[in-house]
Amino acid sequence: MSVETQREAASTRMPNGSVPGPHASEVTYDHLIIPPHWRRPDDSGPGAHNPLFADNLGAGSANPPTGPITGAMTGPLLVGTTARAFAKLDDLIRLNADDRAVIDARRNDAEQALRAIFPPRCALPLVGVATIGSAGRDTMIRPVDEVDIFVVFSAANSAWKRFRWDSRDLLLCVRNAIGGDRIQMIGSRGQAMRVVYNCAPDVHLVPAFDHPRAGYVMPDCVGGWLPTRPERHASWMADAGPRVVSAVRLLKAWNRVCGSRLRSFHLEALAGKVLINRGLNTRQALAAVFQHIEDRGFTAYDPAEVGGDLSTYLQPQDIDALREPVAFARVHAGDAVEAEQAGRHEEAVNLWRLIFGPEFPTFG
Repeated sequence: MSVETQREAASTRMPNGSVPGPHASEVTYDHLIIPPHWRRPDDSGPGAHNPLFADNLGAGSANPPTGPITGAMTGPLLVGTTARAFAKLDDLIRLNADDRAVIDARRNDAEQALRAIFPPRCALPLVGVATIGSAGRDTMIRPVDEVDIFVVFSAANSAWKRFRWDSRDLLLCVRNAIGGDRIQMIGSRGQAMRVVYNCAPDVHLVPAFDHPRAGYVMPDCVGGWLPTRPERHASWMADAGPRVVSAVRLLKAWNRVCGSRLRSFHLEALAGKVLINRGLNTRQALAAVFQHIEDRGFTAYDPAEVGGDLSTYLQPQDIDALREPVAFARVHAGDAVEAEQAGRHEEAVNLWRLIFGPEFPTFG
């Protein structure tokens, strides 16, 4: 990777030509490119408030919220029987109280174990543990197969110096410290570990370092580091509003009917790109997304402005396989919206049922 601090050092030389060393409280990430547009504020530093973790969070604390709770789609969102059918489907696929209790229990188990293994005064001190991914953004749909747990370590006590040149050592260190045959290396880029339970959901542990300026960095599959800002993803989805969140869950249900070819976060970013600030109801929102995909494809960029195009994982055969389902959904969604607006709710519900399959509620 490029060396950012070489440029910084050239402008901060002492009168005698030497380069001052970092303060004791600073950490040098001298082989990372830190994009200026997603750096933390200049006044951010060790001990500053971290929005990813709840205040005073520790072992034995109360269960933290797993994400924005949008509530049931009631009141003015329920207009006519087509809207009621969508509300029933959303209630069917969204996480319920039991699901959230299991997710909270998995997160608390992980934190309790990791705080015992990586105490504050050890060589690799734990900063905090947070639920991320779709479970942390209220966009996960049932059944709950896995939970993404973000495990953040401090770079103090020379921890960064130990791991910075090969991030795979951090994965191995955490895996060996936890021990057991339940731990498996996973992830499309090798940045996570799966903790296998006797029953679903399994846990995906994503280790990372707390970057004093840029957010977080997590391992990639070749020994380098990937920047990430999960707290930005969570706040972005929360700000999008409950209708967009509901539309995302429904799109994930449609994706499952079509073979789950689209990744979860990619769908979220794609839906947000099309729907935020549009003021559409759920049915109009779905029709707009299907129209956008057919017209412009699957390109969507990371809303936290950290990564690039999120659709690059799609292979030509995936796009070919999705072309017909997208066209089918676009045509029938448009007809369903027109039927609903004309008051023909039975026709609209039947059209949506063709898109979502037998899981979609029947008319009446």
